[in-house]
Amino acid sequence: MKRLMIFLLTLILTTACSLTSATQTPHPVAIMPATTPAAALTTQSVSTDTTLLYISGTTHIESKPQNWPQVDAYLAFLQQVTDLGMRWSVGADVGWLEGEPRAAEMIQKSEAMGVQWDVHTHNVADRAKAAYLITQMGGHPTSVVSGMLVTELDSLRQPLIYQGFTWTPQALWGGTQCAGHGPGCDDTAAGIWIPLSAEQYTTHDPNGTLVRVGCGTHKLADARTLAQAIANGQYTYPVISFTVMVSPSTLKSLELGEGLKESSDGLEQIVAFINEMNSYSFVRWATIEETAQAWIQAGSVPDRIEMP
Repeated sequence: MKRLMIFLLTLILTTACSLTSATQTPHPVAIMPATTPAAALTTQSVSTDTTLLYISGTTHIESKPQNWPQVDAYLAFLQQVTDLGMRWSVGADVGWLEGEPRAAEMIQKSEAMGVQWDVHTHNVADRAKAAYLITQMGGHPTSVVSGMLVTELDSLRQPLIYQGFTWTPQALWGGTQCAGHGPGCDDTAAGIWIPLSAEQYTTHDPNGTLVRVGCGTHKLADARTLAQAIANGQYTYPVISFTVMVSPSTLKSLELGEGLKESSDGLEQIVAFINEMNSYSFVRWATIEETAQAWIQAGSVPDRIEMP
């Protein structure tokens, strides 16, 4: 009788354990990720993966005080756009560098945001001086000639010296055929190449050293059109450049075409533009010098895209 009771009790416990195991959720099975063949990775790439649009922002500060930036307002502007990812370059003439009491402060604080200081003067002889002054104020001038007459090209092919300080140009930006940004004077092409000569400025020189970073028209609408064209596969160049330009005094976007004119686009429109460009996987924010460096690293494939 005792053995029969033990047998019945064992049978009951076995049945209960079987029911419990059947109703429990099983542990998930670890699935190893499948290895994708290299050929498949290539076919998955879209055409825009090989074309990158490098967009920079810039401001020119001239020697005339009436157009100088209000330092705190300009630093606040730079902080807002760089916080969104945009990279900025500033070119300041010697009049501002010598006459603005807070020049050193603005240079140092902006550099802390990642802003770079290019060399912008209206006199070839002042370029090394501008680079020297930026250095004296704790800044780090780039190798960019930011703004130039096309006829000055040959004078920029060697190091420039000011009071024993040597500055060597390596990149060009903002070439114009005549002073004052008159109608039809400015080169509004996007893209990057090395000019052969002043007479054949738009012809690429594979043996040259002065990299021309095309600025386009500066118009936000034209940058949007260019980005959409790249998205549609219209261009296959490795690196294409475009620059947004802002007035130092009004902080409004400037536009090239029939001269250099101020638009109605302010910070709100520029922020919207940055956010829109951030949605494109092929857009890269870079300073003018960083754009030239990226072009060289990508193989120095010349491209010149005429813009209206």
